[in-house]
Amino acid sequence: MYRNKSYGDGWEDLDYPVRISSTPCHYGGHRYWFICPAQGCGRRVAKLYSGRIFACRHCYQLAYPSQREASFERCRRRADKIRERLGWADDPDLMEGIKPKGMHWQTYHRLVAELDQWDRKSDGGFASYISQRLGQLKPLQ
Repeated sequence: MYRNKSYGDGWEDLDYPVRISSTPCHYGGHRYWFICPAQGCGRRVAKLYSGRIFACRHCYQLAYPSQREASFERCRRRADKIRERLGWADDPDLMEGIKPKGMHWQTYHRLVAELDQWDRKSDGGFASYISQRLGQLKPLQ
């Protein structure tokens, strides 16, 4: 039971059940889930979001930030995460080629190869994105 106030409207009293279910965990215990109370949904979710009613992110059509990014931006983010793991994020020009202390050489070479791959994908995606945008521009007359 709770009260909700929409923009400019009066208070509205809402009263509906929110069911909870549980699933067993592999090493004992249980994990509890909300069952989305929105009409026609019934999904098992970890979080409910407030609005007029409490509902899951699918009902409110919420997206994660990465789902709104262009593909080249996701590739750039992956490359930046690898740079952080290698310790090259602060100053890539000075740190490039230096293996972090304690990291195995095999891991280092694998990460450098992945970094090159994600950089190439990001650069290629950005180039195609720019060419698409330039193709959409109307020529000046």
